[in-house]
Amino acid sequence: MEQDFVYERTEGGIRIVRCYGTGSQVVVPREIEGVPVTELSAYAFAEEMEGEPPNRSGLPCICGASLEALFLPDTIRRLGRYLFYNCIHFSTLSFYSNIASMGAGAFTGCTRLSRLILHQKEGQSCLREILQDLRQSVRVDAFLPGESSLAYRLMYPEFFEEAVENTPARIISTQTHGMGIQYRNTFRNTQVVFQEYDHLFQMGKYNIDIISMIEIASARLQYPYALDGLARGEYSSCLRQHLRQAAAYFLEQEETEALQWLAEDFAETREEVELLVQEANSRGNAGALSRLLHVLHSRFPGKKKRFAL
Repeated sequence: MEQDFVYERTEGGIRIVRCYGTGSQVVVPREIEGVPVTELSAYAFAEEMEGEPPNRSGLPCICGASLEALFLPDTIRRLGRYLFYNCIHFSTLSFYSNIASMGAGAFTGCTRLSRLILHQKEGQSCLREILQDLRQSVRVDAFLPGESSLAYRLMYPEFFEEAVENTPARIISTQTHGMGIQYRNTFRNTQVVFQEYDHLFQMGKYNIDIISMIEIASARLQYPYALDGLARGEYSSCLRQHLRQAAAYFLEQEETEALQWLAEDFAETREEVELLVQEANSRGNAGALSRLLHVLHSRFPGKKKRFAL
């Protein structure tokens, strides 16, 4: 994967202006010529920008619809305004929580950005600010300082805003719909308050769709960071009630890890594992069926059933 960055020096470090290269993923370096990379300029990954810099590499610009994933180093402190304007295929952003400033409209038009990989640092976190800019359903995979394994996974449902006109008063007000905005408000001093996040599920599970319930419950149970017993019970009860739908959803999304977790760790009885097996069989998924049968026979040795594809 060949990449060439157009950049400029600032008082604090290097500001990335444009990226040219092959592929759809960009890995921003920590340093260029021994100087830390601290900023991404306004419109750096937008399809068009005023004062487009000369492309001396001859490589295509990775911007707009061609950008799919971006991986930022821990040296980045500022994201410029309209940085990802209309990056319609941009789906994954990996970043550190110590980004101190984010320009207006940085994620405008990024309707497919659905996965955030958060590397936590000590102090203030930029996670809430980024989430507030994204109205679609978003998954956050978080890593704690100095750790290489995933610490927790949080799902944030979608929300949308509607302009409502009060005709007699000639006033237009904005109404927000969906539980997503409540989930995005479970922060205190820029940090996630897990008890508030979990409490929302108990209070609002009848106001969100089944898929969102499955995503939230399975994420918290699979990675139970700061999860208390009451919340664990609520999540488990919901997921067990919708176990077949969960299996169908994970099979459809090719979420192999989540499906394996359902069979190995969440399912308590042979009947529950058999339900997962039946769902994989009914969908003709030979790979998943083989893995689930292996779990079934390992956890519950006994009479074997035949499943024909």
